[in-house]
Amino acid sequence: MAVFTAIATAIVGAVGLSGVLATIATSVIAGGLAYGTARALGVFEPPSMGDTSDPGTTIQLPPATDNRLPILYGQAFTSGPIFDAAISNENKTMTYCIALSEETQTGTFSCSQVFMNDVELIFSGNTVTSHRDPNQSTDTSYAGNVRVNIYQGGSAGSDVIFPDNGTGSSTAATAIVPHWGVNHTANAMVYAVLQIDYDAENGLAGLPQMTFKMNNTLNNPGDVLHDYLTSDRYGAGLTTAQIDVDTFTGTANTQMKGYADELVAYTNKANVSTTNKRYQINGMLSTFDVCTNNIDKICQASATFFTFNPKKGKFAAIPNRALSSTELANCLVYNDDNIVSKIDISSTELYSLYNGVEVSFADQNRKDQTNTIQVNTPSGDRNANEPDNVLTYTLDMVNDNVRAERLANIDLNQSRVGTVIQFASDFSGIQSDVGDVIKVTNNLYGWTDKLFRVMRVTEQQSPEGMVTAQISALEYSADYYTNPVSTETPDIGFIDLPRLPIIPPIYIPQVYSGDYSNVAALSGSVFGNVIVNDAMKTFGAGTQLTDQPSSNTSVVSGTTFNEIIPEESYDITGIDLGDYEFTSAAGLGGAPTTAFDVGFSNKVTLTWANATSTVSNTLSGGGVQYSNVPVTTALGNLTGVLKVPTDPTVYGHPADMKPQTANVTLLGYSDITESLPDFPRSFAGLNYQLLRVTKGEKE
Repeated sequence: MAVFTAIATAIVGAVGLSGVLATIATSVIAGGLAYGTARALGVFEPPSMGDTSDPGTTIQLPPATDNRLPILYGQAFTSGPIFDAAISNENKTMTYCIALSEETQTGTFSCSQVFMNDVELIFSGNTVTSHRDPNQSTDTSYAGNVRVNIYQGGSAGSDVIFPDNGTGSSTAATAIVPHWGVNHTANAMVYAVLQIDYDAENGLAGLPQMTFKMNNTLNNPGDVLHDYLTSDRYGAGLTTAQIDVDTFTGTANTQMKGYADELVAYTNKANVSTTNKRYQINGMLSTFDVCTNNIDKICQASATFFTFNPKKGKFAAIPNRALSSTELANCLVYNDDNIVSKIDISSTELYSLYNGVEVSFADQNRKDQTNTIQVNTPSGDRNANEPDNVLTYTLDMVNDNVRAERLANIDLNQSRVGTVIQFASDFSGIQSDVGDVIKVTNNLYGWTDKLFRVMRVTEQQSPEGMVTAQISALEYSADYYTNPVSTETPDIGFIDLPRLPIIPPIYIPQVYSGDYSNVAALSGSVFGNVIVNDAMKTFGAGTQLTDQPSSNTSVVSGTTFNEIIPEESYDITGIDLGDYEFTSAAGLGGAPTTAFDVGFSNKVTLTWANATSTVSNTLSGGGVQYSNVPVTTALGNLTGVLKVPTDPTVYGHPADMKPQTANVTLLGYSDITESLPDFPRSFAGLNYQLLRVTKGEKE
């Protein structure tokens, strides 16, 4: 609250006159000026870049008393400070509590993806079943050992927002964190509770870097700024009586919310012409930063001026937009009849003109990694001998190149105008408000109804009692607001080849060409064979989950694996003992219309025999499970890899038992009901192989 008292005081005393002239009231843009416009004009201070030593950002921070909770608006990939931890289960399970955001006054939070280091975790309920690396390869080494719950606003089971309702755990946080009780409410915050079971072999020996793709439905700039201004917990703490609410949340295109919601054409990453909302807030605000900087960030991401209107005694929002023809026709006119002073003109000299703007932003198509766009003034629009001059800055609350380009174009166009006028008018000038467009006519400069946007209005009174209005205005043109032709940046690709070190040439000895005289002394376990028991046997597309299609109705989606093909049996008598890999793959058939579940796995049964008995063992697993998969997601081939040792002693059987048979089966499940025939009903392109892990052995 104190910061806004300071703002109002600064606004009222902006001109700083005393003695013969007394300042009565001042209306001035208090925030939201773009970087280029502010710097080029020299009338206002450029926006602050904030404090770089911010303990309330999107990175994962260890526990500390000076950590701050960020505020999430819209969508962002984020982590946050760790605020509690515990160890349990005989020191085998670590539990971490990670604060993700303040809970905003309105808006519903959700989480669509969770990443551990650089891999995406795949869940069944709140439990990890597999993970997918950046090359889209899957692995099950974390299965069952990592569990995640995310809560909004409290610690009860009803506060769980991840997993989604109906898809998994709704366990209260107090039942997960060992030392939490009824007083641990974790109220008014969004946080994750992460459990990791110790598994050093698979790298689970501590807390890795966790990243959550979070979304808050509160993303319209007008609603966001209103929320921030009126929150006394994380924002400015203003009351609704202190702000002109309609200018923020009104739906007309002259108001902040309505103008931001207008649909604008662009080309998406699939190269399809479509539309999106003109402006949207997507990012994190830090409660470590001062309120004025956070207001600037919201306004800069939506081309909005934030101002104080002394006539109403309220703060207001003014979209920086092109006026309609009707609005232009009704603009207030200033000429020799109501201008009572000289007109001071200032402009930007040649070597200070910007002819390029480079904007950095967190790209949603690159997991919020920093991306940049550059907008340049066409060579035909540049002055003679104008040197290159590119302005570089960051938009913290924008996460796509399309909106970044829109904002950069307006900023570059306005910064190049550089024509600012200042004059005094008679008392009628008090009618003009900050953000209004006025018409100025002056014979000396050859102006007839030349358009300017008002940036400051100061009411003054002379010792004689004459009241005048001091006006500062920036040249206006509707051309500034022409939307650029923008194409969304595509998803980042993956490097095809691993980053291997450069290895110098290695001396390879010649193969001895003579005969070895003692071959019988070399056992098969040392010089074994590489045995492929069945080379990628492929089954026809459209194979059903079970032998009888009518029994598909009995499959319970997401809970039961069923045999995809009949069991195939192979004679493995005489094979070399050791480790084998059973690898399988399949494509998913059908055309779903809603989110679906799918699983794919393996089963291998081995038998051994000696002179007196026969024994068998069944191994299963090594597959993948996906829950609530969006219909727009292309899963590609589903794969499963299962380690199959053929040494009987590994299973506790006598060493004299010899391998006899290997029976292989593929397993799977999917959303299947007779009433929804368009759901995935089959697995196509089924194939598998059983391959010896040779570790360098030769045939």
